[in-house]
Amino acid sequence: MFLRFTLQALRYRKQRLLLSFSALAIGAALATVLFGIYGTVERRMHEEFRSYGANIAAVPLSGKTIPLELAAAAEKLGATAAPFLITSSGPMVVAGFDPAKSAAMTSYWHVKGARECLAGENLHLAIGAQTPVCTITGTVSTGGAEDNELLVPFAAAANLAGIHDAASVIEIRAPGDRVEIVRAALAKQFPAADVRTIRAVAETESSVVLKIRASLLLLTIIILGITALCVTSNFSQMVIERAKEIGILKALGGVERRIAALFISESAALALAATIAGYAAGLLAAAAIGREVFGGAFHIDVNWLVFGGVAGVMLAVAAIATGIAASRIWTIEPAIILRGE
Repeated sequence: MFLRFTLQALRYRKQRLLLSFSALAIGAALATVLFGIYGTVERRMHEEFRSYGANIAAVPLSGKTIPLELAAAAEKLGATAAPFLITSSGPMVVAGFDPAKSAAMTSYWHVKGARECLAGENLHLAIGAQTPVCTITGTVSTGGAEDNELLVPFAAAANLAGIHDAASVIEIRAPGDRVEIVRAALAKQFPAADVRTIRAVAETESSVVLKIRASLLLLTIIILGITALCVTSNFSQMVIERAKEIGILKALGGVERRIAALFISESAALALAATIAGYAAGLLAAAAIGREVFGGAFHIDVNWLVFGGVAGVMLAVAAIATGIAASRIWTIEPAIILRGE
């Protein structure tokens, strides 16, 4: 009965079923994109915020240096740590840094040349110029104190200052959701250091991630609502157009809820087919959006958990929308329909 009922609908009402299929497929594609982005946006945003620099800074409470062990301890907690040692060579301020460890947190630096011996732009030293500490391999512009400093490898600054296994400041980049945990653990382990959160970075990161996820969730709800309205409208019209078939079924003893179940089963099959088509389109769209917004290669990430979620949501939308439309079945009187009224 179900197969015959569905095939007749496909045969005589192709346009309405195609509209419902299109609405569900578009809804599934957009849901795939939004669910996919929603699931990865926190990780991607945290990666993007790495370029804004450290979210924790450790400086000495007293004296001029803090132990380098603090950087190692931060890394054990899952953070990235970059030590800096400030000293001088005559009138020139020298800052020792580790190019490899600091690269992830200083991508906002405008560097020309190699990150080995960098001259701040305000020093007006060209690449190749000789200094008592090193030969200039590049220039840097940050808009901060670095513009007036000579940045050299950490070991060279340590030798110049006669200081070993210590740093003037250690900049730390902790995962956005673990900033306070990392800060508290380091503060407890190293009481001689002032371990503080750089709130301008940490709080902005947390706020932006929450707002983006909330926006994506709201947009998903709106899209699914529009899809449900479209499917409800189409199936309501189909119930009216198939009133004679429904009247005959009721006259033959068909129970309303079973007839309604036929319509809901029909829309569920339609929703499943639309989910497959929409998921495939959504994967391509999500990969394109990810490349444009976050950069990187065009990567299609097949996630069966997302597919299951999209399928479940689309089946629920189709069932609810068709259930609302099928409520008209209870108002159809077989005697009136069969008389042609």
